[in-house]
Amino acid sequence: MKTSNLIAAGVLAAALGVHAQAASETLTIVIEDIRDASGTVQVQVLAGQAQFEGEGSVAQFLEPAVEGSVTLVADDLPPGEYAIRVMHDVNGNDDLDVNFVGMPTEPYAFSNNAKGQFGPAQWQDARFALDGDVTQVIRLNH
Repeated sequence: MKTSNLIAAGVLAAALGVHAQAASETLTIVIEDIRDASGTVQVQVLAGQAQFEGEGSVAQFLEPAVEGSVTLVADDLPPGEYAIRVMHDVNGNDDLDVNFVGMPTEPYAFSNNAKGQFGPAQWQDARFALDGDVTQVIRLNH
């Protein structure tokens, strides 16, 4: 390989490396209105509608609950559409407890502060674009 081709290949590799770094985004999540320091705050970052309606996540957080708010950061995410699901597991049983008609008895929330009617929020209400650094401020439903 000629020296000029080697230099060109190095420049191209460096440019691709810079592009790869520029393609990772940072999502800051602020959970507000935590009224009880018992249990944990569980957060799932979901990539796309299929993950939102199914299982799995691209990032998960399990934080001890504190009164007030908690801030979490998911970095190195690729650009795209995401949603966030939050649960304050007050009693530490890893389930969102519900009453006899299926209404949650523990605080929960979704990105965009989306609310469902007779069930969880819908993808189209909770989704947001991650393109650059984004902050989602989410208030718990009690």
